[in-house]
Amino acid sequence: MKTIILLLFVYSFACGQKKENGKLSLEGIYETKCEFIDDDKEGEKSFLRFYSNQKVLSVGTECDATVNDLKSWFNMEMENKSIGDYKIKGKRIKFSTTSPIGTVKYCGRLTSQGILKLKSKSLINGNRSREEYQLVEGEGLK
Repeated sequence: MKTIILLLFVYSFACGQKKENGKLSLEGIYETKCEFIDDDKEGEKSFLRFYSNQKVLSVGTECDATVNDLKSWFNMEMENKSIGDYKIKGKRIKFSTTSPIGTVKYCGRLTSQGILKLKSKSLINGNRSREEYQLVEGEGLK
């Protein structure tokens, strides 16, 4: 009887835990917080979507855009997309995305809370940045 109670306790404790396994999600889109630079009144934020074929798409837009607004932008058939291939080694990730105007390189890690912490370098204008991307669920993503 004690064994059954102990097993039920362990099971209920484990099932009640938040699922934060630190694995890259292919089911949603990663989004940065809005960033305002100088006198920019609209701000900007970035989105990343990862696919099972090791492809990644990147989109930059104004702050009022949502994942649902951008669903049609995250498809492999989109013209002028910013696309690349990603590699994961443990919790480390590395990739670059290339669009018609140039390439941006990224490297970083995925935390145990599922936050994607990335450093990037634009080969377009030399800009370097550090960003944190949160996973956002989106309905109807393909």
